[in-house]
Amino acid sequence: MARAPLAERFRGHLDEAGLLAGPGLALLAVSGGPDSMALLDLMSWVAKERQLELLVVHADHGIHAQSAEVARQVRLTAHDSRGIDTVVERLGLGPDASETSARIARYRFFRRVQEARGARWLVTAHHADDQAETVLLRILRGSAPTGLAGIPARGPRGLRRPLLPFRHDELAEHARAAGLP
Repeated sequence: MARAPLAERFRGHLDEAGLLAGPGLALLAVSGGPDSMALLDLMSWVAKERQLELLVVHADHGIHAQSAEVARQVRLTAHDSRGIDTVVERLGLGPDASETSARIARYRFFRRVQEARGARWLVTAHHADDQAETVLLRILRGSAPTGLAGIPARGPRGLRRPLLPFRHDELAEHARAAGLP
């Protein structure tokens, strides 16, 4: 299978970094883009062996005209292809919403679901390219050395970013090879 090498590297990274160890509910933040669809596929591949229950959370920002269709695709892919329930919330931010307001609204939604469901983890699809972009932006803003550390793999309240060692291109290729929309 074409996706096995990345999947094996993903499993190895989880083991080496000690991410998502032990049983529990993991919320997967799936936007519908190739990175988060790869996350959905990879996490569904390792869930049983790690005793993880998965729940997909999708924030429909309402920014783009096709956002309802993306939400539908996420739900179909998670539920129909992998048997994973999905919680979708339409945030209705509109086309003028900023990235910052979208991120704040999205994380409020994720954390509400995490609390309501008693989820141990919130898993996002941040990857190596996001990491490089974050460090570059912080350099340009004149960040102190602490700010140059980049995105951590672990964040508060069970936030986990297991894709940080992987590049967008390889995640997109994985998603294509897995036949994901």
